[in-house]
Amino acid sequence: MKVTFIEHSGFCVELEHTVLLFDYYKGEIPDMPEDKELYVFASHSHHDHFNPKIFELEKTCKKIHYILSEDIPAKASEKITKIGEHENKTIGSIRVETLKSNDEGVAFLVTAEGKTIYHAGDLNWWYWNGEPEDDNEYMIRTYKEEVERLKGRDIDLAFLLLDPRQEDKYCKGINYFMEEIHPKAVFPMHAFGEYKISRHYLNCDDGRAYQGIVRQITRAGEEFTV
Repeated sequence: MKVTFIEHSGFCVELEHTVLLFDYYKGEIPDMPEDKELYVFASHSHHDHFNPKIFELEKTCKKIHYILSEDIPAKASEKITKIGEHENKTIGSIRVETLKSNDEGVAFLVTAEGKTIYHAGDLNWWYWNGEPEDDNEYMIRTYKEEVERLKGRDIDLAFLLLDPRQEDKYCKGINYFMEEIHPKAVFPMHAFGEYKISRHYLNCDDGRAYQGIVRQITRAGEEFTV
């Protein structure tokens, strides 16, 4: 798989016959091969996960389908599938399952060409210092409940949040996911341009054990082979 980090939580995953584009909101979208099916995902309507510009891809991509969370203001059509929490749908040549986000919308679990790819959207261990403890406990509990649904699944590639705004709690979500699910390869996201955070994580006690699994992102447009 070829993985391109676009910006923020936006990634492009290219397989032999299929291309998956997740949560684009800004940056340069890679050129799309004309002979491959393109599936465009948006996990929820927040401006940093959904940009209507994705619909312009129809002008140049003939084999295209959109998979959008139900909260996004777009009508279902031949090319647009609306999807809610805890659904399981076959769309074209791929299978799409969803988790319920504890923020907005859904997280995606996609099976394509024998590979299983997880994109968290805004599903995360949301703990905010200074916020009411009941609110933080709710977020943690609901995160754990959703991750539990992935137990026993063999995940080849995962996109997980590493958000510097959470201060000392920034890696709670990624660590819990690593401990419980054991994905083969992970790309951190949702860092708001602070690319140094993945390097920091991989060189601190919390993340050092995951070197070689969690990839370090250094810039927009960076490409990886998994």
